Amino acid sequence: MNGMSLGIKILASLLVILILSKGTTGVTWNWEQWWTYEGISGPEFWGLINPDWRLCSKGRRQSPIDIDPGRLLYDPNLRQLHVDKHKVSATLENTGHSVVLSLDGGKTPLNVTGGPLTYRYQLTEAHLRYGNGDHLGSEHTINGRAFPAEIQLFGFNSHLYANFTQALDKAYGIVGISLLLQIGERSNQALGQITEGVENIVYVGTSHTLHHLSIHDLLPDTNYFMTYDGSTTMPACHETVTWIIANRPIYITKQQGGSCPSMHREGNYKGQVGRIVSQ
Repeated sequence: MNGMSLGIKILASLLVILILSKGTTGVTWNWEQWWTYEGISGPEFWGLINPDWRLCSKGRRQSPIDIDPGRLLYDPNLRQLHVDKHKVSATLENTGHSVVLSLDGGKTPLNVTGGPLTYRYQLTEAHLRYGNGDHLGSEHTINGRAFPAEIQLFGFNSHLYANFTQALDKAYGIVGISLLLQIGERSNQALGQITEGVENIVYVGTSHTLHHLSIHDLLPDTNYFMTYDGSTTMPACHETVTWIIANRPIYITKQQGGSCPSMHREGNYKGQVGRIVSQ
C-alpha cells in the first residue's frame, strides 16, 4: 500500500470530498459500515479516506503477512500455548464483512495463556475468513500459498484492560490466534457446529446462537506455532496484536465449505514479512 499510484491518491481525495459534502447536508457517515475488502473502499484506501486509520497505510507492523519458512527463528523460551477447555455459548453474525463469532464466557471467562504471552488474555470473538474458491481465502499465507479459509480467535489482555474495546489500541492489548483451514475428508465437531450455524446467517445482519461450543477443540493437535507482532486486519489496523499461527491446519470438508456464503476477499494481502519466531 505504501507504493500507491497518483491515480489512487486522487481517487481517494475525491471520495473524501464527496463524503464531506454529504456530511455538510446533515448526512451522518458511518465509517464502520462503509469499508470493504475491495474497490475504492478496500485496503488500499483505508489509510487515506479516514485519518483515524492512517496506520493501515503508514504502519510498520501491519498484518496479515506472508510467512517465509526460511526466516523462522527457533526460540527455546517459548512455552506451550494453553486455551481453556470449558464450553461456552456463542453468537454467529453475518456482518457483511465476514462471519463473526461472539463468545459468551458467562461467569467463567475463556482464557488463553502461555506461548509468547506474558499476560492472561480473555477470548471474546472469532472471525471466519474465506474466499469464493477452495484455494484463496486465508489472510495469512505460507511461502506465498493461501489456504481455503482461516479462523482468527481474538482476545484482550485482561490483566491490564477491562474489555476488548479498551485494549484494542493499547500496548500488549490483543492476541490473535490464526487457524488455517485445509480441505479434507473429516472435520472436528466444533468446526462442524460453526459451519452448520453459518447456513442460518446467509443474509447480512442475521445471527444464530450456538450452545456448548469448545474453542479448545478447534485447535489442531500440535504444540508448535509461529508468532509475530502485528496488527488487526481491518480498520483501524491497530498494531497491538500478538499473532500466534498454528503450524498445522485444521480440516474442513467440501460440504462444510460449501455452506459459507462468499463475502470475503480473495488473496488481497496488505502486509509485509515481519519478525517470526517458531517454537
